[in-house]
Amino acid sequence: MVHAKRITFVHPHGENWVAGTKDIVSIANIMPPHGLLMLAAVAERAGFPATLLDFFAHPLPEDQAVQAVLATQPDAIGFSATTAGFMGGYRLAVRLKQARPDIPILFGGPHPTSLWSRLLREFPALDVIVVGEGEETLLELLRADLVPSPDIAGLAYRGPEGETLFTGRRRALSDLDQLPFPAYEKLTGYPAAYPLPIFNYPRSPATTFITSRGCPYSCSYCDRSVFGSSFRAHSAEYLVDHLAFLKSRYGIRHVNIYDDNFTLKKARVGEFVEKLRSRDLGITFNCIGRPNHLDDDLIRTLKRGGCWMINLGVESGDQDLISKHRTRSDLEEVAQTVHQVREAGIRVKGLFMMGIPGETEDSIARTMAYALRHPFSDVNLTKFTPFPGSPIYRTILEHGEFDEDWEKMNCANFVFIPRGFTKERLEALYFRFYRTFYKRPSGLLNFVSMIWKSPESWRRFIGNMGAFMGVARQMKSGSAAEAGGPRGQGAPTEN
Repeated sequence: MVHAKRITFVHPHGENWVAGTKDIVSIANIMPPHGLLMLAAVAERAGFPATLLDFFAHPLPEDQAVQAVLATQPDAIGFSATTAGFMGGYRLAVRLKQARPDIPILFGGPHPTSLWSRLLREFPALDVIVVGEGEETLLELLRADLVPSPDIAGLAYRGPEGETLFTGRRRALSDLDQLPFPAYEKLTGYPAAYPLPIFNYPRSPATTFITSRGCPYSCSYCDRSVFGSSFRAHSAEYLVDHLAFLKSRYGIRHVNIYDDNFTLKKARVGEFVEKLRSRDLGITFNCIGRPNHLDDDLIRTLKRGGCWMINLGVESGDQDLISKHRTRSDLEEVAQTVHQVREAGIRVKGLFMMGIPGETEDSIARTMAYALRHPFSDVNLTKFTPFPGSPIYRTILEHGEFDEDWEKMNCANFVFIPRGFTKERLEALYFRFYRTFYKRPSGLLNFVSMIWKSPESWRRFIGNMGAFMGVARQMKSGSAAEAGGPRGQGAPTEN
């Protein structure tokens, strides 16, 4: 009898915060590794046993992590890596290769997809890179006894002479409904070990939910290397069946829809809402929306379906600046949408960035003023990071100083400093933004209202008071740098 190849998937911990400070990501928000969950489900459906070890949610010392992986008796080990997570995953891969050189090491995800040629040249413990979407490529590789060949599209690997070979991009999956539900059962402690962002959900158990792939827009700061520019989505029926499964199996009561473009197809959203209501699952949701997709009718539809909060990508309050980076950005339209969403009784969270190429003191002041002028319920301010898969990465050195330290490229560190700024000045302005927004009476009232709107968030906040107060003290100490100024005249995001 032929032995079915066993694969162990690894989600590395990586660096998720600012060096020298307490990592509150593990307290405030841990997202399930959806890509690996889907790969595990696809592999097992095809008869290949799969294990998933999530060292992001459950960190282990390196020695113990190596032993945990080897204890699964894998025939192959597959890592998924963002830019910030790559080096942590690679260090573990080196140790695994030393212990078991016969086991092939596979890497996939946005960082390996963007830099496959460089990684094969510079990181010898890495054997194979799955470029782009991995489901079909992985299955063909498993069926080929883990031997890469030109016949398997979507692979990068070394040839017999050590040369780098690439079999070409695989055509993106067009029918996402052919995929099984993600293999949530592979996660230890799911869903409790994977809390949504604090104060960003009304009740629990809650989880992250993905309904589509691909983005038709071409914003300068976004990495579209894995899923590309073609928008593809699960049907409303698949989604509601998926939610019914999450409700019956795990008791899920709220989901954070993590798509970039959930509201792109108005008819699809309407069908989803009607099917969700007809099943009476009692599940509420958050989503990300673009103002040019949201009109009064669609906002009312979302509210009727149980939408609790909409995240809106604003990035900057300076129209001239953001027009250079974001497709279809109209700050007046954004402001109108914020008011419409609030009037419909839905919370609205503004997503902003600081340190975009071309940023100036004036543009940051305009962004702060914009956030204060309009009725955002909450904000998130990320530190601009030029990821290798983003368009701006290719020309980033033309716009300022870039410290390409992958482990710091997590949107929590200023690795890029626009011309005219120092890092210290950016940090001071970053902390000023948050202090100014949340110390207003409306900001304080928002937190108080969470006592009844998101009671578990308050319990989590109180239970981890020390860690959150440490961050608050760090913000306060950052004010000392505000006396400084830019060096001269001068002036979003994910992996």
